[in-house]
This record gives sequence, structure tokens and C-alpha cells, in this order.
Amino acid sequence: MGNLTALNYRRIPLCIMLLLLFAGNCLSMPADDRKHVDSLIKIAALKRDSSSQGAEKIYTQAIRLAQKINYNYGVTKALLGLGTCYNNSSQKDKALACGRMALQYCTNDIKGHEQRVLTYIMLSHTYYYKGKYDSSAWYRYAALGELESNRLLDPKMQMKVYCSILDFWLNIHDDIRNDLHIQQVMQHVNVLVNKAKDRKDTASLMFLYFYKAGYYNNIQQNDSARYYCQTSLKMGNLNNMANSMKAGILINIALTYIDDKNPEKALLSIQKAKELFNRGNDYYVRQQLFTDLVSGEAYAMQHKYDKAIATIIPALNDANERHLAHILVTRSYRILADCYDATGQYKKASLNRRTYSELRDTMMKVEKLELVYNLEMKYRIADKNKELAEKQLAITRNESRIKTKNFLIIGISAGLLLISLVSILLYRNDLHKQKLQQEKIRNLHQEMQIGSLQAMIEGEEKERSRIARDLHDGMGGTLGTIRTRLSSIFRRHTSANVTNDFIEVLQLLEEASSELRKTAHNLMPEILLQEGLAKATALFCERVHKGHTLEINFETWGTAPALHADFELAVYRIIQELVNNILKHAAARTAIVQIVYHERQLCVTVEDDGRGMLLHHGAYDGMGLKTIRERMNSLNGELHIESTPGQGTSIHIEFTLKQNTSRYVIKTSNC
Repeated sequence: MGNLTALNYRRIPLCIMLLLLFAGNCLSMPADDRKHVDSLIKIAALKRDSSSQGAEKIYTQAIRLAQKINYNYGVTKALLGLGTCYNNSSQKDKALACGRMALQYCTNDIKGHEQRVLTYIMLSHTYYYKGKYDSSAWYRYAALGELESNRLLDPKMQMKVYCSILDFWLNIHDDIRNDLHIQQVMQHVNVLVNKAKDRKDTASLMFLYFYKAGYYNNIQQNDSARYYCQTSLKMGNLNNMANSMKAGILINIALTYIDDKNPEKALLSIQKAKELFNRGNDYYVRQQLFTDLVSGEAYAMQHKYDKAIATIIPALNDANERHLAHILVTRSYRILADCYDATGQYKKASLNRRTYSELRDTMMKVEKLELVYNLEMKYRIADKNKELAEKQLAITRNESRIKTKNFLIIGISAGLLLISLVSILLYRNDLHKQKLQQEKIRNLHQEMQIGSLQAMIEGEEKERSRIARDLHDGMGGTLGTIRTRLSSIFRRHTSANVTNDFIEVLQLLEEASSELRKTAHNLMPEILLQEGLAKATALFCERVHKGHTLEINFETWGTAPALHADFELAVYRIIQELVNNILKHAAARTAIVQIVYHERQLCVTVEDDGRGMLLHHGAYDGMGLKTIRERMNSLNGELHIESTPGQGTSIHIEFTLKQNTSRYVIKTSNC
């Protein structure tokens, strides 16, 4: 909190202060020894940012003196200060040792519980710097459990705990707007803000606004984030805020400008932050790393890609050496990949984009989300345990009265519950029966409709087959006989007067015979039964192309599996109907028919560049389409139509096959 209670010591020269403390140490009584320990701790706190080694010596002296006089509170406080010094100088293992030792000196009174909370928070920071994020989170929630189980009501202590939890998730969770657990933490923070306003405690508001700014920055409400950052800075000027915290606020302001795509203002804020760095400690290194990452992203927005690359790479290397997990670090790999793309270094761009995806997917979505759920569960279990303890205490105080009421409540509740369960089961059983009956009726109607359609289609195909045989075997044979006889007569009785007439009659007979064969083939194409759907469709498209001005292309993709003849005939009829619609109504110049076999799917696409179709009551209408839809329903297929007036029509149908297709090949033929 900036050690606000020790500000007057800054006016006293350090050598005189140490001399006075030494003299006091020699002459003081045991009660004065405690004051001496407290004074040493205050002096060390003042020196912590400027001279870490000097602060360590003073803290060590305070620890020895406090142990000598059995001043547990002083031992714990000095150990926490010494652990903070070790954190600043990157001696994380020594910091952990200080924290563990401090826990042994925490007493069971209110001060002892508060010191245990502060120790847990210090340990959580140390584990965070070591890259042990599960341990870091555990100690933050241990601090929360200590706070709530011992009813520590000090607002500043509550602020330290809730802001510590919020700070953890702001650094490793890229989107907390829908996280209910974070919303609960923010509710506590807002309550603390209101209490600080009532007390006119600007020092507490300064820190609370700092974390509110981080929260709004995370949920992309950057105007609110900048407001709280700037308000925190103003309050910091009145409360001697540490330069490291001012620099952190300026970095957060720069991040809001980055999110708003304003790199110039972001770089100005970064420059102000760099002027406040306290060089020589671990905070400085981390802040330098973050400013480099933000600067690199700003340079990338300004299209200064080479400068962005040169700035980001050393910072990312430093982050990897420190095992630092932070949203900004993960995002920087994506920025670096974009810069490599812009400069034509596509291989490096691909590697960095892959690293970004792995970090985001693996670390953020798996490890961190699992940790969120586990910690939320522990937190809720702790709440439940606390509630149970409170209820047990109430039951103990009112045991005789509550027992009687409990028996009555249990009996009545059991009866009501039994009645409710029976009613629910009866209702669900009746509802289930109704649903089954409705489902049976619906299935019966559907089966009847499908059966009717199939019967109609089978009858239609049988009639087509009969007419085709009659035409081919009856009229076709007759026309063939007539043509043969006329040819024989023409050869025996040739004269100049009748030659042209005979030739014309023979040509007409040839055309009639050809048209008859085409008609018979369309009614029941033999090639469909012999060669399959693709060959029959290709031949149909070729005949359409020869007999009309429409340029129609046919394509088939994939290897056709063995299909039932009735199924292939039904699909062939649908294709015929779609092509005939193009010839009759579309006035198209070109069209394409495509059949695709892929795994368990048969897809048919028919497209043209004609006049298109108009919607009627939200759907495409017409007798031809109605017939096609009926056939599709009988085959359990899907029909999709896309049409724009004046720009053509695309019709796509899909069927799910029972057989699996073989290897994937491509064949194309143009009619």
C-alpha cells in the first residue's frame, strides 16, 4: 500500500536514524524493543525499492531481534518484507522459504490471521513469478478462505485478497466477461469501493480503481478502463504512489489505446511509463518486457514491421526464460506472425502462428479452464462448509426446540415430497404416453404418404416402361419395315420424276424412327440399367446439347457405388425434370449438371445462367418443382434452391447412401 505510515522517516538522514536505533537498542526495555523492531521494518520498507540489499540486511536484523524477544508479530512482518525483497531480486526460492517460515510465527488472534493472509498472498506472487500458476492460485484462495473463515472485516485486508484473485485471472484469462466467479469477485470490489468512498480513503480507492481499470480493459470497455486508470493516477499523486505502480497504470492505458487501434497514443503512454522505471529489480525487468511487447504491437499497427519484429522477439525470449504466462505474451506471437506475413517471411509466420495457437488452445483453454473449474469448486465447497458450521452452531444453541420442529418438518416434507414425486411420475408417464401416441400417428401418416408416393412413382415408371416397349417394339418395328420396303421399291423403280420424292419420304421416315427411339429411350433408358446413373445422365445431356441451342456440360466426381436400380431411375427422372425446366422456362445459354459421389453422400447440382425464379409466399413454386419435391420426400433426400432474377438458378440435392464409396477420383466430360 505504499507504506503510508512511514512517510515522515524520509526526512531523516539514514546514518542518523541508524545511530538512534542502535542507541535505543542498547538502552531500551523489552516493550521498547518491539518498537525498535517495528522501526527497523519501516526503514527497510523505505529502502526496498531503491536498495534491495540494504533492505535485506535491515530485515534480517529485525528478524533476529524479534526472535530474541519472542515478538512473533515482528518476526512475521519482517519475514514478509524480506521475502518481497527476494522476489524483487529474482531469488524466488529464498522468498518461498521466508513465506513458509512466516506461517510458523502466525498467531491465532486477529493480527495473526491477517498476517497469515498476507503471507499467502506473498507466496502466491512468488509462485506466479516461478511459473507455478496452480500453486499461485491455491495460495490466493487459501487467503480468501482465511479471510472469510475468521471474519476479518478490515477493508484493506479484504481489498488485498479480492484484488489479488482478480489480478490473477486478469493476467491469464483472455475473456472474463461471462465468468460468474469473476463477477462475484467484482461485486466484493465494488462494495469495497463504496466503503472507501464513505471513509474518504483515497489510498484504498487508488488501488481499487487500478484493478477496476484492469477489469474493464479485459472486457474491452476501454473508455471506462482509461477513466479508472487516470483517476487512480490522480489519487496516486496525492498518496505518493510508487513509480512501479504508476508505470503499470501507464502500460494499462497503452493497452487500451492498442485495443482502440490508436498506436500513436499507446507509444506516448509507453514512453511515460519507461521514464518511471526503477531499474535493477525484477519488477523493472517485467515492466520492460511488457512495454516492449506493447510497443511492438503499436509498431505493427503503424506498418513498421521490421521494427516491430526487432522489439517483440527479445521480449518473447525473456518471457520464455521466465516461464511467464500472460495474455499479452500469447497475443504477441500472433502479432509477430502478422509482421512476418507482411514482410514475406511466410515460414516464420507459420511457425509463430502455430505457437500462438498452441499457447492459446493448450494453456488457456485446457490447463487454465480446468484450474478455473477446480478452484471455483473448492471455493464453493469452502462456502458450504462455512454455512454448515454456522448452522451447526445454531442447532447446538437451540437443540431441544429445533429437534421437535425438525421431526415435524421432516414428516411434512417427506409426505409432500412423496405426493409431489407420485404426481410428477404420473404426469410424466401420461405425457410420455401422449408423445408416443402422437409420434405413432405422425409416423403412420408419414409412412402412408411415402407409400402413396412410392406407389404412384412405381406405377408411373411401369406405365412409362410399357409405353416405351410398345413404341420401340410396335411402332418402331413398323416404321423400320416401311423404311425397308420403300428402300427396296426405290432401288427397283428409279426414275427422275420420283427420285426426289422417295428420298424426302425416306428422310422423314428416318427422322421419325430416330425421334421414336429417343422418346422410348427417355421413357425407359436401357443405358441406365446397363451402365448406371452417370452414363445415362451423360448421354441425356449429350442428346439435349445436340437437339437444342443450350450448351450443357456434365461432370461426375468420385467413384459410383452399387446402387439400387429404382433409386438410380428416380434420381435420373429428377435430373430430366430439372433440365426440361431449364429448356422450357429459363431461356439460358449455358447449364451444368454435376454428380458427386463422396463417402456416404450422393450430391446432384444443376445450374443455369437463365432468367432465374421469383419467390411466391417465401418459396419457389411450380408443378415441376412440386413433382421433384415429392420424389425427394420419397427418397429421404434434401433439396436446396438458390435463384436470383436475371442471374440464373442453382439447384442442389443430396442423398445419404447406405454403401461407402471407394477411393476418391475425378472424372470430367463436356457435352
